[in-house]
Amino acid sequence: MKMNVTETVKQACGHWPRILPALGVKVIKNRHQACPVCGGSDRFRFDDKEGRGTWFCNQCGAGDGLKLVEKVFGVTSSEAAGKVNAVTGSLSPVAPEVIASVEAETVVDRKAAAALAVRLMEKTRPATGNAYLTRKGFPVLECLTLTTMHKTGGVTFRAGDVVVPLYDDTGALVNLQLINADGLKRTLKGGQVKGACHIIEGKKQAGKRLWIAEGYATALTVHHLTGETVMVALSSVNLLSLASLARQKSPACQIVLAADRDLNGDGQSKAAAAADSCKGVVALPPVFGDWNDAFIQYGEEATRKAIYDAIRPPAQSPFDTMSEAEFTAMSASDKALRVHEHYGEALAVDANGQLLSRYENGIWKNIPAATFSRNVADLFQRLRAPFSSGKIASVVETLKLIIPQQDTPARRLIGFRNGVLDTQSGLFSPHSKSHWLRTLCDVDFTPPVEGEMLETHAPNFWRWLDRAAGKSPQKRDVILAALFMVLANRYDWQLFLEVTGPGGSGKSILAEIATLLAGEDNATSADIDTLEDPRKRASLIGFSLIRLPDQEKWSGDGAGLKAITGGDAVSVDPKYQNPYSTHIPAVILAVNNNP
Repeated sequence: MKMNVTETVKQACGHWPRILPALGVKVIKNRHQACPVCGGSDRFRFDDKEGRGTWFCNQCGAGDGLKLVEKVFGVTSSEAAGKVNAVTGSLSPVAPEVIASVEAETVVDRKAAAALAVRLMEKTRPATGNAYLTRKGFPVLECLTLTTMHKTGGVTFRAGDVVVPLYDDTGALVNLQLINADGLKRTLKGGQVKGACHIIEGKKQAGKRLWIAEGYATALTVHHLTGETVMVALSSVNLLSLASLARQKSPACQIVLAADRDLNGDGQSKAAAAADSCKGVVALPPVFGDWNDAFIQYGEEATRKAIYDAIRPPAQSPFDTMSEAEFTAMSASDKALRVHEHYGEALAVDANGQLLSRYENGIWKNIPAATFSRNVADLFQRLRAPFSSGKIASVVETLKLIIPQQDTPARRLIGFRNGVLDTQSGLFSPHSKSHWLRTLCDVDFTPPVEGEMLETHAPNFWRWLDRAAGKSPQKRDVILAALFMVLANRYDWQLFLEVTGPGGSGKSILAEIATLLAGEDNATSADIDTLEDPRKRASLIGFSLIRLPDQEKWSGDGAGLKAITGGDAVSVDPKYQNPYSTHIPAVILAVNNNP
């Protein structure tokens, strides 16, 4: 299969301007246009370097022709290769000399762009009060501005717009980036971008630390907060080449990638790859967006603290530095504090002071008591410190008195793999311990597309929904409400879900969708007897979705079911532990053939 993809790419080389339109993907070479994947108006550019169908989008990242087909159709590389093969079957390979001729034209274009950059630079002047920089929080900052009109990339730039000169690794001026008052950015047609950058010189940590940022405003923000030297890469695509160049020129310098935190993860992944190539570090802002967005939202002092916190090395475990004698001489409370530090101060206890949880990947996960005790014993063994079950229990119980108590998560928040959605404000933000979320939807959140509808944007789901509801709009709404109840973990509605119907009516699919929304790790299967028995209830702790698959007819008062769905505390009597009372914040989903 890999050979099939390789051969397809080889066969398609030089033909992408014809292949893509044949597949319904409209592209115009070297012109800013709407992205075939995510839309917009001018965020996409198809440059077809070396005949490989290369492209770049401010939202989707960059890639070659095959990658574009993958993204447009939402298919794998082998499936994309199949679509391309259907078009390239009658096309003959492009001769190497044709590709070489195209590359020669690229060199000519770069020289022309460099010459134009020199001429335009002669017509610039420094100025303050620029509209774009004022919006970015720098109203008095002096910058280079145009003194004449210039059109490039379909945008007309006017006097007063920002000019960012770009230089190659030899220091030669090769291109300009122009930015108008609305924030539209363009470089000169045919000009070099890869390996080109703008440098904002700093006095602090000169020769010791170098920052690389994507955008000009981000770089200005980092420079303002740190006083250190910052390279402007223009886009995440250029981070890798600049990081390599920076490492060659400054082998002993710390290189920090001031990355953008993108919803699709592109900025983070590109920055991580660049950091790996130069043995640098990545500094992500505490908001989705860039460091300038954080600066505008949180202010100067808070953002300065956040940016230095982002590059601070992770704290070393005290169990890596203490001696056995030092640890053994400590009191139980001091030992508990060292355990808390070892876990990065990411431990909490429930309101009853019984259940321990740890913050991992955006949510607070319950830790079984036996597992945690063994983990603490492992820490003792790491230092070769003597211990007993009583000493371990003493440290664990003391720890429960020290660590914070879990708060109730705000009902307006819904957790996704890549962040948290506030359903009241509509804001999407990074994960935080202070959200106190206990569940995550096991998918990434993506911003809504204009005109987005289930019928057109999720046709397969819509067909299942329409069939399961018997084409009844009211039943469709009921099913969607049930799925939202699972997604938002609205156990506080004081209801449970019962799905009935004959075989093949869609019950199992609904249960699978509910599991996806709750997250596989947050769902468990049980029967109604498990809800009623205090001993069996221990297996339900820590789950947000309790499935009752193929639940047979049952008779009883349902006290446990009523208490759990009513938000009341229930008794739990785990084996070999003291019984306790707690709330089980879970949605219950019963699936059966008959009511």
